[in-house]
Amino acid sequence: MSKHIFWISSYPKSGNTLVRAIVSALFFTKDGVFRLEQLKHSTQFEKRDRLNLVKTINKNDFLKLDQLKVLSKYWQLLQEKKNMNINKGFGFVKSHSCYVSMFNNWFTNSNNTAGYIYVLRDPRDVAVSWSKHANLSYDDSINFMSNFDSCIEWADTESELPPEIKPKSFISSWDEHVLSWTNNKLNVPKLILKYEDLVYNKVETINIIIDFFEKQLEIQFNLKKEKIDNIVESTNFKEVKLQESQNGFIEAANGVFFRKGKKNQWKKELNEKQITRLENKFRDFMNKFGYD
Repeated sequence: MSKHIFWISSYPKSGNTLVRAIVSALFFTKDGVFRLEQLKHSTQFEKRDRLNLVKTINKNDFLKLDQLKVLSKYWQLLQEKKNMNINKGFGFVKSHSCYVSMFNNWFTNSNNTAGYIYVLRDPRDVAVSWSKHANLSYDDSINFMSNFDSCIEWADTESELPPEIKPKSFISSWDEHVLSWTNNKLNVPKLILKYEDLVYNKVETINIIIDFFEKQLEIQFNLKKEKIDNIVESTNFKEVKLQESQNGFIEAANGVFFRKGKKNQWKKELNEKQITRLENKFRDFMNKFGYD
């Protein structure tokens, strides 16, 4: 078992990028000062160019990768160490996929996985943020989050795949996604974080992340208070938003990626009917994770 992937997973617009920023500054800088280009240290799994491998294995399947029945056959093969460009230890890999079995194919397994951080966010704020990111109305955003069959396309990187073939990540509904990553039989170290803590209790949360890696994966850090202070400052929303405005950000869609980064946006943005829909649909998980 190589256990070479450390997943950073979340439902879309739930804080995945912020966790990646903190981890990148923690592991790949000496001073803790984060820059957007450091996100290269946490590659995205769902990139079209990764699928070129399938063409060398089965040309017929290669042209059917827009079908989850076909794509799911290759999930774990694509994740093998030789195919992930991870030379030693483990690498950080971003995903929005649900941890699920489709057509008897699990998204990942404990052979490939060293551990994971899963980050979740108040679904009422997700509805607002996803609507802006995906250019949807609030009602359509809520429909997407409530639909068990919801999917998003793999990142549009340069690939041998014909443009009309659009592979999809199975996202599912917000509650199914949360359930899949917070309550499963994947026997690896796992840390569940809340977006709101990452933003409003950042020092405490960074120390929780450090403690997790030290105790669960036996990684030792040469940390000084100055480095943690720099991580807090340089991953501040205003700072990364400024970097995006100056240099752009490849993961942005429909203009700006880093929009507001605050909690409780839903109170001003959603109407009573929309709030009630979300709360009725997701009440159990909202109560479990303190989203009253």
